[in-house]
Amino acid sequence: MKERIILLVDCQSFYASVEKAAHPEYRDKPLVVAGDPALRSGIILAACPIAKKHGVTAAERLGESLSKCPELIIVKPRMQMYIDVSLKITEIFESFTNLVEPFSIDEQFLDVTNSVGMFGSPTEIAKQIQTAIMLATGVYSRVGISSTKMLAKMACDNYAKKNSEGIYRIDKTKLAKDLWELPIEKMFGVGSRMKKHFFRLGIHSIGDLAQTPLPKLQSLLKTRFGKNADIHAELLWQTANGIDSSLVTPSTHRVAPKSVGHMMTLPRDYATEEEIDTILLGIYIKIDVQKDKKLFKRYRNNVFRRNRNCA
Repeated sequence: MKERIILLVDCQSFYASVEKAAHPEYRDKPLVVAGDPALRSGIILAACPIAKKHGVTAAERLGESLSKCPELIIVKPRMQMYIDVSLKITEIFESFTNLVEPFSIDEQFLDVTNSVGMFGSPTEIAKQIQTAIMLATGVYSRVGISSTKMLAKMACDNYAKKNSEGIYRIDKTKLAKDLWELPIEKMFGVGSRMKKHFFRLGIHSIGDLAQTPLPKLQSLLKTRFGKNADIHAELLWQTANGIDSSLVTPSTHRVAPKSVGHMMTLPRDYATEEEIDTILLGIYIKIDVQKDKKLFKRYRNNVFRRNRNCA
């Protein structure tokens, strides 16, 4: 059976990059996308690489960022514009393969297994995609390559984002070198809290996790988290060992979910239906609005009602 070739394409500092492309005069200046500092939402949503060099990070308060970088250019978010650019990027991906699955507004998986004969090697395809996105949108992208979605994601996050080419491939036969030497918190699915739990168990690297016998890992996590933890343990163990059978499925997000949960800080109070529609699309862009109009309308009306009551 032919080994799959999966790409995870991530757009660098997406909101900030879109704004810089729209404002060439800001190209060499530190720029952030943020809310109004006079309101509760003076939070950094995205920071360009130049701003990050000054220590500015996403999710921090605007006041903190300005103390680090007084010359910061502040741009208010334009969600509909970011959605439009994201959809344009999806169209670029679909010119290489019909197997494209959005992971977020700025990250998408591509299965190019059957595209290499037409477009070249996986690395050549990645370079063509980077060029096409830059020419069409002005946004720089990074590409992780591997045989599974999770390995492609970790190739992008841990390597492609940090090298000059913006491309990295993790070979499944070289996990000991490319993956296992990384700290445990660099593995997809392991946050700061899980890192602390793993440290208490003597697991400090992805390799430590991968080489722990699965029954032992399941027993350790069940003792700490309860009887259902063995399922989570197996998922983490498989991720550390490069095991992931999930396919790149374009239709994954076309089935209407029964509920949606998400938390974000809005740049200001939103009160009109048009504004709320845009925010909802940004939060849940994966809803097929044409097929799920009733569902989308219900979300919108609930948010509009809450917003109106708070006004």
